[in-house]
Amino acid sequence: MGKKAMGLGIGLAEILRDHSANIAEKVSDVTKISLRLIDANPFQPRKHFDQVALQELAESIKLQGILQPILLRKHAGRYQIVSGERRVRAARIAGLEEIEARVFDLLSDKKMAEWAIIENIQREDLDPIETAASYQKLIESHGYTHEDLATRLSKSRAAITNSMRLLNLPEQVRTWIAEGKLSAGAARSLLSPNISDPVKAAKNIIDNNLSVRDAENLAKKPASSGLPRQALKSAVSPDMQKFLNALQGAFGTKVECKSSPKNPQKGTLIITYNSYEDLTRIQQAVNAV
Repeated sequence: MGKKAMGLGIGLAEILRDHSANIAEKVSDVTKISLRLIDANPFQPRKHFDQVALQELAESIKLQGILQPILLRKHAGRYQIVSGERRVRAARIAGLEEIEARVFDLLSDKKMAEWAIIENIQREDLDPIETAASYQKLIESHGYTHEDLATRLSKSRAAITNSMRLLNLPEQVRTWIAEGKLSAGAARSLLSPNISDPVKAAKNIIDNNLSVRDAENLAKKPASSGLPRQALKSAVSPDMQKFLNALQGAFGTKVECKSSPKNPQKGTLIITYNSYEDLTRIQQAVNAV
């Protein structure tokens, strides 16, 4: 899908066709808008723009112009970018004063946020952390559920949940993921209850160029906690670990088991949550049983 939508504006054009039956907002014919009146998309999930690539696009614009009009919406007497932020930035670098655009008179925040994310995902422009943060924003600010996103983005519900789990990692680990130093697959293994120090474990994966499978094997090893070897073995037996993994997969969050030292048949299950969205997801998983 990403390769198909690499042309300027193609991704959102497909989105508009897909949603045409549900769009109440009307878009204008192509018109020229002053760049001084155009503001960034407040829902733009992409946080980093390659300056070298922008300069190259600016040079192309000087020679050939902008081949595809951008999309804007009217907002407080000005305009906000719906699609085409790279083209706007490059046009400014190229010294243009105005740009061709199609304008929505009315476009909801919810629809605008959804389109911004879908377009970037289609173009494969977002790093895993930007993608996860975008999902979270749609859920927390615009009332989407995991199922809604899965349907809208043509992804599995598990893919949405696993993506968002990355946001539970420490900031330094999230930075390494965003920078491409640590893959999302390897990073997810750091959410294992056996990993007591995710930052240290992530650095080990990066420094030793470990594969995702290596990282997963690392996460399966019980963390050192000062307990006697026999106590560790009884606390996390293979069957119990399999059960905990199943719970973590269903709930999309960390689950721990603390066995009674006097009676291994007794213990406490601890389900960690970091937001109301986590609680809602856990409730939905329980209701589905």
